[in-house]
Parts: sequence; structure tokens; C-alpha cells
Amino acid sequence: MTTMTDAMTPRRERPRWAQWFLNNEEAVLAVLLLALMAFLMVTVPTARQARTYFDLLREVSPNLIAAVGIALLMLAGEFDLSIGSMLALTGVVTVTVFNITGSMWAGIVAGLLTGPIIGAINGYLVTVQRMSSLMTTLGMMFALRGIVYVWTNKAPVVDEHGFSAFIQLYQGSIGPVPIPIVLGIVLIAVAYWITTQTEMGRRIYAIGGNQQAARVSGIKVERVKFGLFVLSGTMAALAGLLIAAQTGTGYFDAGASGFELTVITAVVLGGVSMQGGEGRLLGAALGVLILGLTGKGLRLANVYTTWQLVLTGIMLMIAVYLHGLRKRLLVRQ
Repeated sequence: MTTMTDAMTPRRERPRWAQWFLNNEEAVLAVLLLALMAFLMVTVPTARQARTYFDLLREVSPNLIAAVGIALLMLAGEFDLSIGSMLALTGVVTVTVFNITGSMWAGIVAGLLTGPIIGAINGYLVTVQRMSSLMTTLGMMFALRGIVYVWTNKAPVVDEHGFSAFIQLYQGSIGPVPIPIVLGIVLIAVAYWITTQTEMGRRIYAIGGNQQAARVSGIKVERVKFGLFVLSGTMAALAGLLIAAQTGTGYFDAGASGFELTVITAVVLGGVSMQGGEGRLLGAALGVLILGLTGKGLRLANVYTTWQLVLTGIMLMIAVYLHGLRKRLLVRQ
């Protein structure tokens, strides 16, 4: 019960830095990214070369592309844990079709089609059969990985025709900028525009914020979610295509080291709520860059790679805590 004394007590004004943190989440992430770069430049000599950062952008491009689909799906309150296995399936299908048909374009199209097909299956099970997206895509993750293992007998599938144009999809550049990151930036920009400037974007946020209210207001919730699952699968297939293009090989173990959790961690670090309805694509992209730069810095400093998994888990917990803290502080305003 509020007393008269409590009512007369002036509320202590929040420090300016704290208010800035609450109102400018993407700016905070950008400052954090720049601070991380500065730290690496001081501590790791090779981090002072521009090539290091172009290499980083090339390396994180599959994560950035997959993050587009994952972020939109999470904004609607759903998950897709099958994207890591999708990387392997896409690469193996692509290179296998190369070898069977002798056509690079047939392989690329076949590989890319795996994305929307698997995404549609996930979407059907979640939206029509009312299955949990977490358990559905977890099951799909194991099923796809098993299919790839049986198909390849745990052996890489090598491009027998040596399509150099396919390898340039990953290794090539437009000026100094790697082709994969150009593709990633374009996709992030389009997704950002959709979520901030279109009716579809408003529907996605409404579904994530309150699914029942969105349904009552006339939004076709199941149809939107189904489309987002298809999009998530497509983005994962495109990421898998880039990974296969590194060496022209379909790797049975692509994404097996926790790709899906790394992408989700980056998206949550970027401010996208795990409950849905909150966050922006720009923050998700910055989260991918921060996590990627952290891993790159550890490798440049010759830190044992398994520590990257430890750091990824810690950063996920910190990101969730900070998101909850920010939410609580905003409520108190």
C-alpha cells in the first residue's frame, strides 16, 4: 500500500548512461563491437590488419544469413533447431547432384530446394498438427543428421567436376568486400525493412507479442508462421551452400558443432527476445558480428577452440540476463 510519504518522495532520476542504454540497444551493441575490435588491436598484432576483418566477415556470413530466418521466427515466438543439420544436407545434396548431372546450376537449385521443403515440413507440423516448434525441429535436427550420415557413410562428398565458379560464391569478392557478406548485408537490409516498414512486419511482432490477440484481430497466425519456417529453412540452405562453396565439398559434419545454438545465441545477444515480439534485425546482425569477432580473437590469440563453446554458453546466459534486466528497468520508467 502506497503511503502519503511515499507519494511525496521524489523518484530518483536515472543516470544518463543508464537511460541511454535502455533507449539505444543497437548503439550499445555497436559500441561493444568497436570496443572489442580496439581490445584485439592492442592485444593481437594480426588484428590490426584490414584483411583480418574481411576474413571475419566472410567467415560469419553463413551465420548472418541463417540469423535472418531465425530472428524472424523468434520474433513470432518460435524456434528452429534443425538449421545446423540443414547445412550438411544442403551441401551433400548440392555436390551429389553436381557429380550425377555434371551441371553446377542443377546442383545449386537442388541444394537450395532442400531448405523450403524441410521448412515446410517443420511449418506443417507446428502450425497444422500443433506440435511444439522446439521439439519438432529438435527431432528434425537428429533425423536430417542421421540421413546425411547414412547417405555419405560419414565421408565428405567431393565435387568431381571442380566447378571453380561455385567456389567463387564463397571465395570471391566485389572489390575488397567478400561476396558472402554482400549477400548477408542485402538479406539483413531487406528483413529489416520488412519488419519496420511493412504490414507483414507488424503482424510478426503482433504474433510474438500476443498470439491470441493477433488471431482475434484477424491475423492469419498459422499462415504467417508457416511462411517463416519456410524462410528459415531457405536461409539455412543458402548458408549451407556457402559452406559447401568454401572447398567445393559437401561435409557430412557441417554445422555439427552447435551451429544452431551459435546463431540463436547471437540473435539473443542482439536483443531478440526468446519469448517473441521484441528485438530488431540490426541488433541480431550486430550480435552475429560480436560473437564472430570474439571467436576470431580467441583463434588469433591461440586459445584452445573448445573454449569458444564455453564462451558461447556464457554469452547466451549474459544476453538473456541483460535482456531481462532491460525489460524490468523499462517497466519501472
